[in-house]
Amino acid sequence: MPPPSKKSKRLSRKDLQQLKDYGELDPLSSASGGNDLDELISRAMSKNGSHRQAEVRFSSKKGRERYERHLGKQGAFLPKKEKSARPDAYSRLLKSLGGSSAIPAKRTAVVSDEEEEEEEEEEEYAAVDYDKSEHGGLPATDSEDEAAADYGQVDAGSDDQDEQEGEARSEDDLSEGEEEEEQANEEDDTEIDGFKEVFELKDYLAAHVADDDSPLAHKKLAAVTQKEYKQVPIDDPILRNTVLFDTGNEGIKERNPRPLKQRLVKPFHKLNNSDRFTDYQASIFNWFDQYRDVVYAGRTIEHDDELTTAYALHAVNHVLKSRDRERKNNARLARAHATGKDAGELRDRGFTRPRVLVILPVRNSAYRFVEKVLRLLSSEQEMTKTRFEKEFGPGNEDDSKANKRKPADYQHTFAGNIDDAFRIGIQLRNNAAKLYAGFYASDIIVASPIGLRMTTGAEKGERRDFDFLSSIEVLIVDNCDTLLMQNWDHVMHMFTNLNRTPKKDHGCDFSRIRNWYLDGTSKYRRQTIMLSDYLTPEVQAVFTNNCQNIEGKVRIKPSYAGAVTDVVAQVPQIFKRLGVKRLLSAADDRFSHFTEQVLPDIEKSAVGDKHTLIFVPSYFDFVRIRNYCKERACSFAAISEYSTRSEAMRARMNFYDGKISFILYSERAHFFHRYPIKGIHNMVFYGLPEHPLFYSELVNLMLTSNDETAASELLSCTAFFTKYDQLKLERVVGTRLVTQLLTSEKSQYTFA
Repeated sequence: MPPPSKKSKRLSRKDLQQLKDYGELDPLSSASGGNDLDELISRAMSKNGSHRQAEVRFSSKKGRERYERHLGKQGAFLPKKEKSARPDAYSRLLKSLGGSSAIPAKRTAVVSDEEEEEEEEEEEYAAVDYDKSEHGGLPATDSEDEAAADYGQVDAGSDDQDEQEGEARSEDDLSEGEEEEEQANEEDDTEIDGFKEVFELKDYLAAHVADDDSPLAHKKLAAVTQKEYKQVPIDDPILRNTVLFDTGNEGIKERNPRPLKQRLVKPFHKLNNSDRFTDYQASIFNWFDQYRDVVYAGRTIEHDDELTTAYALHAVNHVLKSRDRERKNNARLARAHATGKDAGELRDRGFTRPRVLVILPVRNSAYRFVEKVLRLLSSEQEMTKTRFEKEFGPGNEDDSKANKRKPADYQHTFAGNIDDAFRIGIQLRNNAAKLYAGFYASDIIVASPIGLRMTTGAEKGERRDFDFLSSIEVLIVDNCDTLLMQNWDHVMHMFTNLNRTPKKDHGCDFSRIRNWYLDGTSKYRRQTIMLSDYLTPEVQAVFTNNCQNIEGKVRIKPSYAGAVTDVVAQVPQIFKRLGVKRLLSAADDRFSHFTEQVLPDIEKSAVGDKHTLIFVPSYFDFVRIRNYCKERACSFAAISEYSTRSEAMRARMNFYDGKISFILYSERAHFFHRYPIKGIHNMVFYGLPEHPLFYSELVNLMLTSNDETAASELLSCTAFFTKYDQLKLERVVGTRLVTQLLTSEKSQYTFA
């Protein structure tokens, strides 16, 4: 649609002189007559026939003063400050021009100079709809429903009422969107007309997503693809051991003085119960805001709420900044179209709308995250909140009371709804957050690995759909330690489907898609944040192979005093290092040593003492040992995560009564149930546990679960490890001693 001609929009002084003949300047009065002047006046008083009153704008202080002087001569006045044209200013001006009995009816309305009329026309053209297929981009509107349509989004979970509201949207809403856009510009210190963007000089997001073709950008990309990082140790007083893997020799960047959108500042202060970041939040959020990949392996229960607030704030902040950039570019395109100018390339989006993906293990953690998102948005309307409370809210209070007998970490993980199959889309609107939005209409997707796997489909299924993951710019994976206890394969399946070229275009506007999406290099712009209680080989592998951000990456891993310091039972703890040839044969070498040397000794000692517990961290090793013991007809019982309550109780009773020689116990069974197994005299760790707390908990069970007749000299604890168990061993014996146990000529160490 061609831009409206200036001639049809401009009012001459002669035309405006005739306003006195029309009394109250009703924009609808033209509907009753066929006078061309009526229609002209209606256009001047409203936009496209909407119920809006007269509008006078000033582009300079000089023009305003001339107008005030004229009104002063006529006995009228103008408000002292008119920051921008608002409806209440229109109504006051209308009264002064003839709508009030205090002013004579015969008055002449004087407008500003020619230059001011042209600027008024430019502002008016910014709200004109146009054909995006010819000029690219979206209309200059703040309507999220209309913006969603330009992404080709189909919201399966949306209500009919929402669709009707989007279709029946009036021009008044358009103007309100423009006003909010002006307010966003003021908040961001941005001068759109001059293409000078102050906040881009301070904000790392603008530099991170820019289509940079500089030598430095090519150097960063080469460093990532060839894995040639410069490791920079950082002594952080809060996070402690931090290593920066730098790609462009930029080192530690200066902290952003204005990291948040202005509209998030007050809600964040209210949510955080403070007018500033805590020291812990400031340290971790600084790495988030630099858009570097982050692997943080020092998450604790004490800082859980602060950490969740920090990454929820980062996710919302990223979406709001990105969406505001799109809206401002829409206005630029509209003005350029209206004036017949070329706006140039304005690339500000990906193939699909979702920008942030948050992976969480259970619904209670998703509930905490979404609640923080809603509070940060200060939504006037939180759509489908009732359904969300029902499906994700706290569970049965009786279960919570039963969990109080468990350790603190267990209560935190399994409080409330612990269903691990869920997915929910969040669409951020101007004054509301819509939950259960369709994935292609969502800005943030929150899901569990299995819930996301159910959506993307099987590897060779016919209904595979992962296009909504094609434009993820921020990936947050929290509670990695809990995800490892579920099924890590689902997490790796997610990584293989991220930032792939979609199979369908989904109605996207290719003129607005960033070049690095079209080039297939978007995975090098994705920020990956992984948070865990401790570092594991699986998380380290993701850090090495899947964290490929050109801005570099950061690994934060604390030092450990060692779980052996938490053991209160007077038990000699023996650590034996197994000699293995290579990593691929480590499992077989461990199994051979156990079946040839350890298990025969356990069966011999069972003649005098039948209270041995064998802890097996890997379920595959657990099944292998169980099958071997069944073939040899050993007197034993097995408790795994798949054992029923009755099976576990029967095994524990037989073990305590001495009816069986030993019991096999998997790490996942301990994680999900924390069975208080009684009567343990001999503890054998087939392998060290991933979670260091499990080591001290199980060893201390030997003290709390035995009667007074069990002498301490009869108790023993033996743990086996290999040189490939460095991370586990460090958490158990401490950072100071781990190197000695791994490299010393001695293969056996005793802690008393």
